[in-house]
Amino acid sequence: MIIAATPFLARLVEIALREVDHGLLELGQSMAASTRQIVSHILLPEARPALLAAVTVTAIALIDYTAMSGVLGGGGLGDLAIRYGYQRFQTDVMVLTIALQIILVQLIQFLGDRAVHRFSRSRRG
Repeated sequence: MIIAATPFLARLVEIALREVDHGLLELGQSMAASTRQIVSHILLPEARPALLAAVTVTAIALIDYTAMSGVLGGGGLGDLAIRYGYQRFQTDVMVLTIALQIILVQLIQFLGDRAVHRFSRSRRG
C-alpha cells in the first residue's frame, strides 16, 4: 500500500509546492537566501495548508486501499465485511464495518480540514 501511495502523495506535494507564489521565491533569492533558507522559511510555510490537504487525501486513499485489499484477502475491515458480513449473510456485521470505515474517513477529513484552516494565511478572525 505504501508503494501505491508514494507516487500519489509525491504528485500532490509537487502540486502544492508549485502553487507557492513565484514572487516570494524571487524575493528570497534577491535577499541572498540560500536554497535551504528558501525552502525552510518560504516554500514550506507557504505550502503548509496544501501539504496538509495532500496528507489528508492520501490518508483517506490508504483507507480505501486497505478496504480493497481486505476484499482480496489482505485482512482488516474490508476482509471482515466480506467474510463475515457478505459471505455469511450477517448484515449487521457488514453494516457495522462499513459504518466504521465511513466514520474513520469522516474523522480524518474533519481533522485534516481543521489543520488546513488553522495554518491557512487567509483565514478570518
